[in-house]
Amino acid sequence: MATTIDLRVRLIPWDDPTFVHAFETAREQVRAEGVTINGPDACARVEALLRDAGFPNVRVDCVRTPDEAMAHIAHWTVRRDGPFD
Repeated sequence: MATTIDLRVRLIPWDDPTFVHAFETAREQVRAEGVTINGPDACARVEALLRDAGFPNVRVDCVRTPDEAMAHIAHWTVRRDGPFD
């Protein structure tokens, strides 16, 4: 039985095409590396890749309840300019 992974992402700001592209590239790299995309290790790896890509203040938060973790669901908030909007 295949496991479905559900990842919901909120990008702040969502209308910066350079940032959005860097995020998408980092997310795909993490997937290619085999890191479980809905887990905390993936958040940390994406954050590191985005910092290396020129976003030194980026912050990636992963939130999931125990039920969501069991269902392989995660919510990420990715802030280009740090923890404050």
